[in-house]
Amino acid sequence: MAVALGSLLVMPVAGIAADGAESRGLANVKEFTLDHSRRLVAQAELLEAGLADYHGVIAAHGGDYAAAWAADGPKLASQVAAIRALWLEASNHYETIEGIVAGLPATAKYDLILDAGNPGTDAEDVAEYDLPLPDGNVLKRPGNLFHGITEPLFWGMDEKGVKLQADLNGDGKVTRGEMLFDANLGLGAAQALALWSKALEADMAAWKPNREDAFTSVVVMTPTVGDYFGEWKESQFISGEIGAFVAQSRLTDVQGIMSGCRKMYAEALSPVVAESDADLDSRIKAGFEELLALVEDTRAREAAGTRFGAEEADALGNEAQDIADRIVAMVLQAAAKAEVQIRG
Repeated sequence: MAVALGSLLVMPVAGIAADGAESRGLANVKEFTLDHSRRLVAQAELLEAGLADYHGVIAAHGGDYAAAWAADGPKLASQVAAIRALWLEASNHYETIEGIVAGLPATAKYDLILDAGNPGTDAEDVAEYDLPLPDGNVLKRPGNLFHGITEPLFWGMDEKGVKLQADLNGDGKVTRGEMLFDANLGLGAAQALALWSKALEADMAAWKPNREDAFTSVVVMTPTVGDYFGEWKESQFISGEIGAFVAQSRLTDVQGIMSGCRKMYAEALSPVVAESDADLDSRIKAGFEELLALVEDTRAREAAGTRFGAEEADALGNEAQDIADRIVAMVLQAAAKAEVQIRG
């Protein structure tokens, strides 16, 4: 690790010359993102192995889910629980770096494939990949892998993916989400998660940190906070209904994404902005602290048992969006002073 970081510290910054503090900040951001990319790859490989085991049990019974449950119920219940835990850790590693990955022109496509892209239902932000499955079928542009395919599949939100209702926790009742899911789709998606996570790691390793990308990343990703609050409002954590984002509160993801935006600014851009306008730098940093405090306080209240209604969720989302918009206006002002062109 020390050798790798040392090589990054002397790496020339592409496009615009960087001073020592800026170069160190850019290198730190890259190493942070690479570290979590590596952990994402490791976790995705564990998830793939877990799905292979699950697929193996179903295949051993000729694809008959009822027969598999009758013969190996406890084993399958344990496998489903393990798969969900592995998925959650993999997803959290990605959410920690999403604010950086999705904002960099060189890696933004991976955010669409892994976490945020649609299956072609919209003209923009399409996850441009096909998904080969173990049985030989190929799904054309199926949507993003984390929240579009695997989370709904593993938690029983994808009705087409539910193969058998089953009392997974053994309490004598079968509630929504207790089921065996499509092993063929699950294994194919897990294999794709591992594949695309490795591709992200490779492109992140090849990325040459530079000021233009850093400004672009913060300007592109910080204003997305309002959309994430909207997704939180639509989730079971507000509505009480099982819908999207069932594995954990969307606020946990928001916290990771906005922390990545703050890290990019504080480490890579603050040295640049402070040199020409210390007051502007202080106000931008204060804005990020205010934004993260709002997210973290809301998440803490939810974890402590507070039940938010739709109107309160809207109000919190609007407040977060207002703060984010103020931050971006100031960052754009700083970019203009530094004569940096925002891409994307």
